[in-house]
Amino acid sequence: MDRRHIFIGDIHGCFQEVMDLLRRVRVRSGDVVVATGDLVRKGPRAHDVVTMWISSGYLSVLGNNDAKLLARAGGAWWRRIFAPPADRRVMRDRKAMEWLARLPLILDFAEIGVVAVHAGVLPNGDRFTDELVPRQAALELRHVRNDGHGTWIQVPKGSEQEGDRFWSEMWSGDRMVVYGHTPRPEPRVDRAAVGLDTGCVYGGTLTAAIFDARGRWTLEQVKARRR
Repeated sequence: MDRRHIFIGDIHGCFQEVMDLLRRVRVRSGDVVVATGDLVRKGPRAHDVVTMWISSGYLSVLGNNDAKLLARAGGAWWRRIFAPPADRRVMRDRKAMEWLARLPLILDFAEIGVVAVHAGVLPNGDRFTDELVPRQAALELRHVRNDGHGTWIQVPKGSEQEGDRFWSEMWSGDRMVVYGHTPRPEPRVDRAAVGLDTGCVYGGTLTAAIFDARGRWTLEQVKARRR
């Protein structure tokens, strides 16, 4: 049976929903399960999500909320003390924190022509390279702006202007980019990018994109049990 690659949008500690989704897609031996980052923060059972990901051998890229949790853990003591309980449970688990700290910014599955990243890639050129994914873009990218010389640059959140574009509109490279970060009511599908953050933690849905060995893909969703 062909091995599948199963990419799951931002989980944010929604443990019950991710278990519902894994049951729906019927994960089998040999499948590769990949989170698009933001396993933690905002939701109620982040520690359960992380420990299950570790024990199951699943993969993930680093999300901006994962990075924020790591920064909080390494900051002033009072920032740790006053963190939400779900975050504190993760921060008290040394193995979980070490695992989060090792998460890559990108995962390139060349065999099916797919790259996973949390936020996005700079849409410069028609071939994917690591240079298109500096850390800030990997964690925070949404809109891009033409610098006047044919290069798209990242626009900081809140600084958008007329003429700026969402990065995935402009990406047409040699990899399908699977990403999260920007929550929407439905998955966003562009020419060469699929956005999977459908706001589960806000009461929306949790979405997976399932790729077969030939790179053909389908979507599956489950509804949030609560906001």
